[in-house]
Amino acid sequence: MKKLIFAVAALLLVMKASAQTDSLSFDENNKYIYYQVVIQPNLKADTLYKRAVQFLKTAYDKDKLKLDKEDKAKGSVTGKGGFMVSRKALVSTHEDAKIAYKLHIEVKDGRYRFWLTDYVVILYQRNRYASFEPVSGKDVPLELGLKKLGQKDFDDFFNKTLLNSRAISNKLKAYMVSVPALQPKDNKVKTVNTKEW
Repeated sequence: MKKLIFAVAALLLVMKASAQTDSLSFDENNKYIYYQVVIQPNLKADTLYKRAVQFLKTAYDKDKLKLDKEDKAKGSVTGKGGFMVSRKALVSTHEDAKIAYKLHIEVKDGRYRFWLTDYVVILYQRNRYASFEPVSGKDVPLELGLKKLGQKDFDDFFNKTLLNSRAISNKLKAYMVSVPALQPKDNKVKTVNTKEW
């Protein structure tokens, strides 16, 4: 019986520890952050840097994620992006908010780290033409969401932020592991000029 209780307690501790590593937490500035360090032992910093830049340029459309800053000397790149949060009405769904974020990637030989932070909820409302548009002046940082949005809306935005951060993380990890496609060879037929030699 003692062994069973010990095994269950150990399992619960392992589950709690794994849940804490893949969640939103607070950084030193009291902002929500999704942070991970990934070890890639056989890759140099230059290769990881090129793949990080390629990810920010090509992985998503420009309105979802785009390259903001590059610093090859420090091995860091920054991107800005956002994703839509929809709400289901009786029959249809509509845009409820857009959550903007920043993605930072830093590389070193054999490892890289990335974090998503500066989450801001941009609320949407129906305009007089029955389409949804952003409400000007009512951007809410996710840290203040509970105070300004209420428990139900905050929980919804928090969960969607975590799900989208995980999706971005998985896509970034796939980009950093994959070998970039080779550039297509130039298939032009070379002409020979017999008049000049």
